[in-house]
Amino acid sequence: MIRLLSMLCAFALLGGGGAAAQTPRVRLILDFAFQGQQAPFILAAEGGYFARHGVEVEVDRGYGSGDSIAKVASGTYDMAYADLGAMIQFVGRQGEGRVIDVFQVYDLAPMVIMSLRKSGIGRPADLAGKRVASVAASGSRVMFPLLAAANGLNPDAVKWIDVTPQLRETLLVRGQADATTAFISDLAALDRLGIKAGDVAVMRYSDFGVATYGHCIITTPQFAAKNPAVVRAVVAGFVEALKAAIADPDAAIAAEKKRNSLQDDAVERARLDLILKDAIVTEDVRRNGLGHVEPARLKATIDMVAKTFAVPAPDPAAIYRADFLPPRAALMLAK
Repeated sequence: MIRLLSMLCAFALLGGGGAAAQTPRVRLILDFAFQGQQAPFILAAEGGYFARHGVEVEVDRGYGSGDSIAKVASGTYDMAYADLGAMIQFVGRQGEGRVIDVFQVYDLAPMVIMSLRKSGIGRPADLAGKRVASVAASGSRVMFPLLAAANGLNPDAVKWIDVTPQLRETLLVRGQADATTAFISDLAALDRLGIKAGDVAVMRYSDFGVATYGHCIITTPQFAAKNPAVVRAVVAGFVEALKAAIADPDAAIAAEKKRNSLQDDAVERARLDLILKDAIVTEDVRRNGLGHVEPARLKATIDMVAKTFAVPAPDPAAIYRADFLPPRAALMLAK
């Protein structure tokens, strides 16, 4: 009898302890498929960075920033990785209080137009009448009207070719498209198709009046209010993983391979390197740390998106929240 009571007590203690120590779970959707630029999120999950902050994060691939934002707003996912411009557009149309940015990953949106140099496309006006291959839901396509508006180009003057991501660069190489909308990281895929970097003209949106903030981690105000410690844990875990990926990109690519066993490691490493260089590790980030947001620049981003898409300009306080950031020291990069 004593032995039975002891076993029952031990069982009760284990059960109670297990319930008390239950790890919060978060469903997070990326903007797109598992590629080099998404590798820091996979590293955070596979490398134990989220776990060390007491949270379990299920990281799923996405199908475009707009789709990921809608899935968070509807409650299908708790958090997402998506383009800030697309989020501002969504909030402007749907109303404030739907989604918020809790960590700004890309200090500069890496949106570009890619073409072969022999096409002679060097500025936005050159796209008039040209065939541009694009993934309809991609951030560079959704935000193209910003580039057009900033440079006096009628977006309807472009002949859009809607394609899957796998066919976009192929059409360019075959001459079936004159240009593509893309992220700078997509430059890595052209080498695999026999096109050298020197044969490609890259038109950065940021060089033509669209120097906006880019991708960020989003959630709903309601989820953040109910789970502030969880949101802080996700952000802190990701920041540590991002710093690890900056220090050792190969480790991030190795972690990603667990989710994409058929990936070409060299291509995905090149994608990650391009994103780190052009979008994340900017001079402003080196001075002020990862996730730094300048209020004036945030407002300029909001105003540009709102004006271009003819939606009400949301209050910056309804778009971005800094209260889930780790201490500034944790955000600073190594010298």
